[in-house]
Amino acid sequence: MSGEKERDIFIIGPFFTTSEEAFMRDLKSAMENAGFTHVKTPLDIGYVESGSSEVFEEDLRCIERSDVVVAILDGMDAGTMCEIGYARAKGKMIVGIWTDRERRLDPFVRWLCGSVVRSVDEVIRTIHMCVMSSE
Repeated sequence: MSGEKERDIFIIGPFFTTSEEAFMRDLKSAMENAGFTHVKTPLDIGYVESGSSEVFEEDLRCIERSDVVVAILDGMDAGTMCEIGYARAKGKMIVGIWTDRERRLDPFVRWLCGSVVRSVDEVIRTIHMCVMSSE
């Protein structure tokens, strides 16, 4: 059980508005409160408005080092979709969180993620179940 808490988890998703940034921070906090000790977000890397190859490359390295990628799917951000594709190509476990009650999630995105849930609590439960079943 202690090994599952030490998995590297990288949260990806849009963080361009105050509410998007707050949701990302809240998700990270909830995961840390659940006992996960290695949780990182793009906010930990830094953000450059015009983009930066150094930031983009560090983002990809975080995906490569992660055991689990948690993808915030609300907004269907193009950068997040690219990160999901990269994580999938690297064989990473991807858990998507889709809280949008108005729109339908694209079936291809759902397939890429492997698991898609509707709440932060479900993200945590899904990671617990998937990690335990892989050990």
